[in-house]
Amino acid sequence: MRRFKTSPKWVNTKRQNVLVKLFIESGNRCLLHHKNCSILEHYLHTQYRFKTYAKAIDVKCYNSNGEAIKDKYGNQLYFTAYKSERYTEAESKLVTEYELLSSEAVKYWINDDRLQKLAEWKAERKAIHSLSERNYKNGRFGSVSSVIFHESQPLYYVESVGMNALTCKPFVRVKLASSYTRLDVDLGDSLRKLSKNRKRKAIRYGKPLPSKINDIVSNRAFEAVSEYLK
Repeated sequence: MRRFKTSPKWVNTKRQNVLVKLFIESGNRCLLHHKNCSILEHYLHTQYRFKTYAKAIDVKCYNSNGEAIKDKYGNQLYFTAYKSERYTEAESKLVTEYELLSSEAVKYWINDDRLQKLAEWKAERKAIHSLSERNYKNGRFGSVSSVIFHESQPLYYVESVGMNALTCKPFVRVKLASSYTRLDVDLGDSLRKLSKNRKRKAIRYGKPLPSKINDIVSNRAFEAVSEYLK
């Protein structure tokens, strides 16, 4: 029986066109953007990964009164516990500029699809549960309450801040109110004044931005949403 190879889930025409354009611009260049570079070191890329391992430690034994437990010879008793320890692992390999950029782009697309699928699943679950709710005249779905609810909603909600793998520029993802539509708004150099540590925490862990930076991000998002709604 002949088997047909299926394409990865992230593949679509738009993304394939992006990869073609990326190959035309950087397919035969080293990581320093030299065309047909003959210096092998210019293709060397090192990637660092944080990993963990279980470290065995000896912990003293105590009874319920907080007293140390000893054996019949008066020696302190211990039991073995394990704590998680982190270490950095470096992996180096030779890659072209296109291989590096396309790999980062694919990772970004896969994660983007995962977030979109999760959002759709949550919306579907919410819609399914709402079908069993009763309609009250002045309740959640009453005509008056509905008007108040929709008028009190903001134009959009900020979901997360990320980094575009192709342009290496930060962006903010916003969700339009009462809609499944999401927009990725380019932030340009808005985060330039932030330290690398603060920027990493905002992008990777969703930590809040300083008030001045947050105002700039909010203005960018508001302008983009307003332009989209026009």
